[in-house]
Amino acid sequence: MAGLESKGEISPTLSNMTLDGLEEVVRSAVPRRSRVNFIRYADDFIVTGKSKRLLEGKVKPAVEKFLDERGLTLSEEKTVITYVKNGFTFLGQTFRKHGRKLHITPSKEGVLALVRKVGMLIRKHVRAPIPIMIKKLNRTLRGWANYHRHVVSSEAFSRIDTYVFEQLWRMLRKRHPRKSKKWLFMKYWTASGKKHIFAVFTKTKKNSKRVYKVIRTCSIGIKRHIKIKAAANPYSPDFARYFWQRRNNKDSKFLPALSAREFRAMFA
Repeated sequence: MAGLESKGEISPTLSNMTLDGLEEVVRSAVPRRSRVNFIRYADDFIVTGKSKRLLEGKVKPAVEKFLDERGLTLSEEKTVITYVKNGFTFLGQTFRKHGRKLHITPSKEGVLALVRKVGMLIRKHVRAPIPIMIKKLNRTLRGWANYHRHVVSSEAFSRIDTYVFEQLWRMLRKRHPRKSKKWLFMKYWTASGKKHIFAVFTKTKKNSKRVYKVIRTCSIGIKRHIKIKAAANPYSPDFARYFWQRRNNKDSKFLPALSAREFRAMFA
């Protein structure tokens, strides 16, 4: 796995323009029948190969030469050559092979970063109106969960929900130091009509009630990602129906995906 270190700030668009052609360089650097795969997102990329010797002796020098011609270097911090069974992190997710199965989970570093962010957000709003806190908390939780919902995330989601519950409980004990545990639970965890859902009611300008609920990441659910067609162009009328069906999920059979055999072959 490798990442770039540029000599200045670079946008994803410029990254794509600058690194266009890197995949061809990687493939041409190894013998024709060598099993080498290349995946890139902006300036982060992974190269998988049959052996460490192939990656160190052929692929890495070719990549370094390609980057040097463009004034770029490999990041020493991000670049690592490792065995897939030991696992590696890419774009906030950990890839590890167990036997013949590839497991992709939210990285420990990413989970800890979210935990710190959620804890800081709740502590910062101990004395603030609760609806404001809920809005900001939901925005953070929903964005993180939607990003990781396509991989093996159930355990991470459960851990985050437990942590959010603990932090909300500590926050309420500070806001209502003289109230009993039963009073706190009845007021905040049954307000929405469902147990274990933190919620508060507020009055609107029209004197009606509005409920604000803290979302549970587990409720967002796991939904496997369907790989997009490599040749699909969102600006081409020829693919209008294809993208409409992806957005509306009308017929999953119509949407082509990378087969399990093809995906496993990348890390064989």
